[in-house]
Amino acid sequence: MKLKDKVALVTGASSGIGKAVSLLFAGEGATVILTGRHLNNLKLVENEIKHNNGKAESFAMDITDREQINKTIKKIIGKHKKIDILVNNAGIAKWNSIENTTYEEFYEHININLIGYFNCIKELVPIMIKQKSGSIVNIITSTVKKTKAERVAYATSKYGQAGLSNAVHEDLKNKGISVVAVYPGKTDTPIHGLPEDDPRRKEMLKPEKVAEVVLKAALIPAEKDVKELSINPVK
Repeated sequence: MKLKDKVALVTGASSGIGKAVSLLFAGEGATVILTGRHLNNLKLVENEIKHNNGKAESFAMDITDREQINKTIKKIIGKHKKIDILVNNAGIAKWNSIENTTYEEFYEHININLIGYFNCIKELVPIMIKQKSGSIVNIITSTVKKTKAERVAYATSKYGQAGLSNAVHEDLKNKGISVVAVYPGKTDTPIHGLPEDDPRRKEMLKPEKVAEVVLKAALIPAEKDVKELSINPVK
């Protein structure tokens, strides 16, 4: 088992990539801390993990709420004494042109997608520095590599995530902490809102494939100085 005795905190763990990562990590021996805004949905994932003899715990946690994050981390440290891995994954996606993007929509993307990632990293870094070890995986998007039209708020927040991940990587690479950004191409998750029989889903990545890359990223030692990994659908 690649993650035996590790404690991994996953944000946005109730569906999509976050759920796939949580199931995979648990299967590799980690105790997975499932976080998200809706506890009932997290409990479904927790039950699935436990049904397969894995270890998981669920916490309602809004990544825009620093106090909630702090309280959650204190509970985890109180019980497990450490957090080995952070997978930053929670976020939103609303696609609009500059003409149709409202101020509220733009600020919401920055607050959740960018500031939310920062909040989780900021709270966990002192713990990982004290441990002299840790892995932070920031799930971003291939949109950063090639931006399409009608992505104003979304793309801006994702470019911000990329800058944040790269900067934190440079800060921590000599302190035993690995920081890797994962750039998945279009992935078949609920965020797209496609019907079950939509043919476009066949052209997308499956969350399980992205999860495999996230696992690979989480296992990269800090001294390897790897900033990013990408995965795209096969055309």
